[in-house]
Amino acid sequence: EVHGLELSAMVIRPLQGQFAAEVVGLGLPVDDAMFATIEAAWTRHPILVFRELEMTPEQHIAFSRRFGDLHIMEPLQYNLPGYPELFVVSNVEEGGKALGMKRAGWGWHTDGEDKAIPNAGSMLYALELPPEGGDTLFANMYAAYEALSDRMKQYLEGLTAVHDGEENYRGTYANFGDKANPTYPRAEHPVIRVHPVTGRKALFVNRGFTRYIVGIPRDESDGVLRYLYEHM
Repeated sequence: EVHGLELSAMVIRPLQGQFAAEVVGLGLPVDDAMFATIEAAWTRHPILVFRELEMTPEQHIAFSRRFGDLHIMEPLQYNLPGYPELFVVSNVEEGGKALGMKRAGWGWHTDGEDKAIPNAGSMLYALELPPEGGDTLFANMYAAYEALSDRMKQYLEGLTAVHDGEENYRGTYANFGDKANPTYPRAEHPVIRVHPVTGRKALFVNRGFTRYIVGIPRDESDGVLRYLYEHM
């Protein structure tokens, strides 16, 4: 028995309540009707898992671009040769040189949050997996917001926080000449973000990039952020 939306051979099944869903039977390229179904599912489920979907680099880029403009990570030393749109994460080394960004994702963060316009999402494509473990973890920031007390929601409403990538990025590309990055991404965002399509509210802070809440004393900011991190 299959539950979920069905279009042609594609089936979408909810996982973890409504937090995630798996998409089974998707083939590439995707026509407009099928993509509209996938996009609608993404508004209901923050995470979509595409089962047994094989993609060439060209297909990966083309499918990702259907969702919007792509974020090119710079410098390009960790991007797939010939494909600046694809960022490589790998712990493999050859000749003393890492094949991709090592230790990426070892802390909680939102991709692109240190830009003026954060990334809408990321499309991860696993090429080599360990025999067990190695799973990427995700936190439901809608649920984190909804679980706050009404008093805390009222306190946080209207506050903004600074997201700064320097602590994470400085020295990361030292082997390639860090002089290419005299400054690092930095942006200010609402502590409570509103999804532009669904109108749902979500917490938008994390240990990895959030430095302080604007407009309140720094010790108060540190205390509030520590509470929110534990709460999340």
